[in-house]
Amino acid sequence: MSSQKIDLTQLGPEQLAAVKQQFDEELQHFTQSLQALNIAKNKFTDCITDIKSIANPKNENQKLLIPASASLYVPGKIKDNQQFMVDIGTGYYVEKNEKDAIAFYQKKIDKLNKESGQIQTIIKDKTQSSLAIEQQLRLAAIRQHEQSANEQKTEKN
Repeated sequence: MSSQKIDLTQLGPEQLAAVKQQFDEELQHFTQSLQALNIAKNKFTDCITDIKSIANPKNENQKLLIPASASLYVPGKIKDNQQFMVDIGTGYYVEKNEKDAIAFYQKKIDKLNKESGQIQTIIKDKTQSSLAIEQQLRLAAIRQHEQSANEQKTEKN
């Protein structure tokens, strides 16, 4: 990402349109990234909710259905509702107790919140820049129209 400043008043309409298109594409990319972060954050929040629910003493030895595939389930029973297998990434799982599992997911949520804040700031800046470019495009179109009108008046005289 470049932080180079561009003097919009020095650009022609074609150049302004190209710069605006680039900003709009970047804005779309960052918006999609923010959505992906929010989806991940919701997933981790759901994990915390599930841990708290399963760790509830009334759920000890609770019967449940375990997904074997997208549409196949097998019956199961909670053996120990205080120990959890936590996916730490790339197919590795670690056994953690309730407190440590929740802390693990909360740390991930906090990191995603920080990244989301950074991306929201970028989106805000890109949106403001895009609006400034739009304004310059309008001004350039008005100047071009006025210049054409003046040239036509000069030709008639």
